[in-house]
Amino acid sequence: MPYSNSPVFIPAQRVQNYHYAIRNIVSNARLQEEQGKKVTYLNIGDPILYGFQPPEELIEAKVLALRQGHNGYSPSCGKKDATEAIADDANTRGIPVSPENIIITSGASEAADLICTAMLNPGDEVLCPSPGYPLYSAIIAKLNAREVQYRLDPENTWHPDPEEIESRITPRTKILVVINPNNPTGELYPPELLRKLVAIARRHRLLVITDEVYHKLVYEEKHVPLASMAGDDVVITTIDSLSKNYMVPGWRIGWLAITNSHLIPDVHFAFIKLADARLCAPTAAQYAIRAAMKPRKDYIESVLHRLSAQRALTVEMLNAIPGISCNHPKGAFYVMGKADLAMLPFNSDEEFVLKLLHEKQILFVHGSGFGTDPLQGFFRVVFLPDVSTLEKVYRDLGDFMHQYR
Repeated sequence: MPYSNSPVFIPAQRVQNYHYAIRNIVSNARLQEEQGKKVTYLNIGDPILYGFQPPEELIEAKVLALRQGHNGYSPSCGKKDATEAIADDANTRGIPVSPENIIITSGASEAADLICTAMLNPGDEVLCPSPGYPLYSAIIAKLNAREVQYRLDPENTWHPDPEEIESRITPRTKILVVINPNNPTGELYPPELLRKLVAIARRHRLLVITDEVYHKLVYEEKHVPLASMAGDDVVITTIDSLSKNYMVPGWRIGWLAITNSHLIPDVHFAFIKLADARLCAPTAAQYAIRAAMKPRKDYIESVLHRLSAQRALTVEMLNAIPGISCNHPKGAFYVMGKADLAMLPFNSDEEFVLKLLHEKQILFVHGSGFGTDPLQGFFRVVFLPDVSTLEKVYRDLGDFMHQYR
């Protein structure tokens, strides 16, 4: 007999506010597969599902580490050789940081969790982009803190308005989250916008989390690290990882780099204390970090060549479908599509996405899963599959729209 009536076995209240649409929607796809139907998953940014592989030198470095017996714990903040390699690379890109201010984590997700856990008390506020990566919303909800969303404007290439951000700051605000290149929109922030965000953090003495895990996957213009604008008086924690730039999400190697840690010695100590408590990030994969910081030029070029073709096809075909439009992203491997719900018999973006899954076995993620208004009809597309797969997806989407318009 289940214990559902026992007060001991009632889930914690914080779980009620813990949502992760990217994976939660998969349960609906599984029902399709149980009926013998093949689903095309365009909901999750896992390059390995679509044939991408890491540079051979990273694989060799990890395998060698395993063969040489490096299967125990590493130092809590990471191997010295690895933190030095990360700091060296960061400094060449304009991020002022020393190895002592690097903490290697189990993916970028743990880096975000570690920062927020060390910083936030119940009721503290975090400024987060909307739409934004739902991990941050989930972490903040878990800590009983408060997420305060600032809007990314689809009419302004999904960029935020610095004045709106500043207007949302209260005495409880502690952290400003910036995602650049952005997930879910794929957009890249220009230097003038980044300078304004740094200026807001300076005026209000906020800690900035800048999530830059796609910084090598940029198609035009150039990625500018936010921490390169920190000066000596703004605390910026840069989150990075091997996962997306080097196509190894399953290795779970990320890190945070603290710029101007001398301004927050107690918080820095709290970061280290939490890192100590969870022992360490995966050890063997840390041996690949130095190789990753100096990859063959042709590797990144080949990845961008393939992604560029898939991006071009995606933008062209989506915008050619009556009732569908999308942005032209400058980074990552996502676009934000939009279905004109006024011409469709659906009441929300999620209803549109689920009906498309049911009819055509195509899985997108509804925009409201990232924080957009469900009535606006936004949905995120992952354009990682090969061109032939994407062509079929967009033809089927066109047929679906023709059927329901």
